[in-house]
Amino acid sequence: MSSAFPVLSALFIFGVSYNAVVAWLIHHGYDEGYTWALVTVGVAGTLLGIAIVDSDAALLALCCFSASGLPMAIGSWWRHVQARKAGQQAQRNAVLHD
Repeated sequence: MSSAFPVLSALFIFGVSYNAVVAWLIHHGYDEGYTWALVTVGVAGTLLGIAIVDSDAALLALCCFSASGLPMAIGSWWRHVQARKAGQQAQRNAVLHD
């Protein structure tokens, strides 16, 4: 466990820093439709920390996160695209009917 302490410390610093980046992105509206990407970057940072301590565990975790996260990432992207299309269509309809 003592070899994990520096990694845990670095991950804590990553978490605090990444939280600030995400807060800035949200404040400026850059996160809309990209929550899946923000989560993926955070998970990748954690996986990197795990890999430093135990590469086999990191590979297993990567496979697990990929299996459960990929459908969510694709679904989130697809829902965002559909919502944008619906919004654009509503704008077109509003212009045509005004």
